[in-house]
Amino acid sequence: MAGIRALERSDLPQVSTLFAQVMGGASAERVAPYLRRILLDDPWADPEIPPLVHEGPDGGIVGFIAASTRRMVLDGRKVRMAVSSNLVAHPDWRSKGVGALLNRKLLGGPQEFTVADRANDESRGLWLGLGGQELPGASIAWFRVLSPGATADALVSRRSGRLARAARLVARPVDALGGRLVPPPPRPSGSTEPLTAETLAEQVAAAGRRLRLRPDYDPAYLEWVLAELRRLDRGELHAQLVRNAQGRVLGWFIHLLPPGGVAEVLQVGVTGTDPEPVLDHLVAHAAAHGAAAVQGRLEPVSAGMIGRPGVLVRKNARALVHAEANVLGLLSSTTSLCSHLEGEWLVSHAARQ
Repeated sequence: MAGIRALERSDLPQVSTLFAQVMGGASAERVAPYLRRILLDDPWADPEIPPLVHEGPDGGIVGFIAASTRRMVLDGRKVRMAVSSNLVAHPDWRSKGVGALLNRKLLGGPQEFTVADRANDESRGLWLGLGGQELPGASIAWFRVLSPGATADALVSRRSGRLARAARLVARPVDALGGRLVPPPPRPSGSTEPLTAETLAEQVAAAGRRLRLRPDYDPAYLEWVLAELRRLDRGELHAQLVRNAQGRVLGWFIHLLPPGGVAEVLQVGVTGTDPEPVLDHLVAHAAAHGAAAVQGRLEPVSAGMIGRPGVLVRKNARALVHAEANVLGLLSSTTSLCSHLEGEWLVSHAARQ
């Protein structure tokens, strides 16, 4: 029967073919097993908030929207956050509003609120029309440049052709000059050590005494997330716990670092109210491991990066939310932890590889 229904495992070949046709850059053979793992085998997969497909009259799938569930704690109450991603519609069905219908169906689910933090302008229009809003701060990215030439090389090298080759040729001389202008990485006191899934779950739960909104992590879920991050072709995973000189835990950070590339920050957390030492350790750690720059989404915990020497800002993907006013306020507050690790980063990146 034509219409919208939950994604089934038997749909994956059709959905993956549609995804590859619409999005490009990935084969259906690579997309299918990834969607199975990340959507259907997710330890937090919730049958009440499933990924959705739209069937045409002949039973063929003409639209798809991914949905993942994140368990959160809001003012001491367990709630569910839906993460929307990878909305695709067959070209012949776009004019019939398949995308809007799938979006409306997902937003109308039983979850307390819904986010899409790697959205484009078209998705923004759909969300605003359905009562959603954009989070302006989370739609901005910051860059802490460490090596100007190497940063330009890393960013341009994501493309191919003469532009990338030219960037490599000028990177070294630019760094020789830029080193006089870009400040060296900080040398914070204290230390870092590997962050395990169990420790991260404990630290976030402990921080819940001051956080009104936070993930409701458990070690099994985090082990799954960290394993998926290690499978990505986006660099080495660095997850570190930060301590001060007296051994007290100050916070933690998680980032992915390609060799000589830009460290992509997925989460920064703090145990107190001062994120500066943790941010200093993040930058120093990335620099020590050969990063050309450190890139993160602007969040309340990282707001202190803005205005620092060597930090640039640029437009990021749209961060959208469909929620009540109290949640909207918390998402822009230092009393919340809702990072890239909770959003659609994992699905949106890996599905395009």
